[in-house]
Amino acid sequence: MARSEDGSAPVVRVTTLRRSRSDDLETEAERVRNLPSLLDRIDAMGLSEEYSAYRERYLRWRQGEHQGARGDVTAVDLGRGATESFRFWYPSMEVWQWRRSLSYWIAVTFFEGSLFFTISSFMFCYADKLGNFKMALTTWGYVAGKVNFIICTYLMCIETINLTADKHRVSSPDSESSSSSDDDEKEEPFYFWPFHYQKALRNLEELGSGPWPYYASVIYFLGVGLFTVGLVAEFIPGLPEELVEWTLLISFLLGSIFFLLGGLAECVENKVFTSLAMDQGWWGAALNTAGAAGFVIGAALGFFPGFQYSASFCYGVGSAIFAVGSAVMIVMWKDEQFGLTFLAVLNHLGEGRRPKVPGQDEIQATQTLSLCGTIFIMVYCLAACLSVYSFAISMTGVSHMHESLGTVRIIQRSFSTLLPCIIAHMLLVMNSSLLRTPKLAPFHQLYIATRWLAIAMVINSGGRVVEAIVEVNNPFVSYTLVNSVLGLQCALS
Repeated sequence: MARSEDGSAPVVRVTTLRRSRSDDLETEAERVRNLPSLLDRIDAMGLSEEYSAYRERYLRWRQGEHQGARGDVTAVDLGRGATESFRFWYPSMEVWQWRRSLSYWIAVTFFEGSLFFTISSFMFCYADKLGNFKMALTTWGYVAGKVNFIICTYLMCIETINLTADKHRVSSPDSESSSSSDDDEKEEPFYFWPFHYQKALRNLEELGSGPWPYYASVIYFLGVGLFTVGLVAEFIPGLPEELVEWTLLISFLLGSIFFLLGGLAECVENKVFTSLAMDQGWWGAALNTAGAAGFVIGAALGFFPGFQYSASFCYGVGSAIFAVGSAVMIVMWKDEQFGLTFLAVLNHLGEGRRPKVPGQDEIQATQTLSLCGTIFIMVYCLAACLSVYSFAISMTGVSHMHESLGTVRIIQRSFSTLLPCIIAHMLLVMNSSLLRTPKLAPFHQLYIATRWLAIAMVINSGGRVVEAIVEVNNPFVSYTLVNSVLGLQCALS
């Protein structure tokens, strides 16, 4: 309040405070920050992955295109080491999901194949005590192992040939980032032929990965093919026994050498010979190489008469080491190191050498399976493996017990013994899409129940294998079991 110069009544001046636009924006931003976070609820509902995919698509839309605004290449961008960043190798959620699934089945089939080889090799040490079940416990186990190895090595080749990344992140500073060639805009075709070596090597060189991932993959694949030649010779009727024997010896020796070369390629990729990193990839590559060395020793001993036991034992030890190396690969998959032991460039991304899912940085909960969940993946593989042996044992009865039990009855029993294998692989498929154990009821209880079911399947199928071996070496037990089955069949009829 102020008095006027002429002495009249005082004039009251009212000052109006106006809020600036910046104050309004700050207030609005504060309100947004105070909103409750729903990420924990999304995580509890198991929708984190879907939310991340939606969030990424929305951000791309806001940026003007599905790959996001590229902007100009600056000195800061060039100094970031783009080829070592997570977003370079995983430009979209779909790419992350694809590599996660592919690496999962590579690790699982590698582990399952190693289990088959381990059991069959040690069974070969006592082939004379297996009786009619010799082929079921040895040769058919090798066949099942070969199927798994063919799948995993083929997938390794496919992954290295079709390896892609966000190449726009490593564009040349002399070129304008806003303009790209038509070849970059076009989606490259997917290659299924595993011997596209020129495409694979050129692609790996452009991405800065080096040729060793493809070398390891294709050498393993060729090694499996050589092993398969010897097994196929056993099933061709009319071949002389001596020819079959030499085909087995030579093919197994060449296959073992190729496996050793594949392991050495993995060692080069993981710098086993030039560093003491001692990380998971380092140990996995070293174990695979040691297992392949056991193969080579066993194959070489097979050429000398009287060393059949030693040869089979070396195969068994090498296969067991391979199984441990494959278990390391499953743990690497659990830790989201999707390069496994043959593509090390994908294993050291982000802080702490552990990549994260795009768009899930805000989610605090751990989005990977626990170590217990990883172990049960191996249990599922073991259940499937033992179920196949039990199935092969049961099918042996078609030629040896069809008169007493009947062919239809034997086939029915054989199918029952194969059910654990089918269930185990269904559980493996389910685990390939899970980021962690479900929390909500009743899915959590059902998921835990499947683990107990897997343990029961391992005990049941393993018991049948042991029972078959006991039957062969104890005629009284075999006679008792056959008569009990006949009595049960008569009672049911």
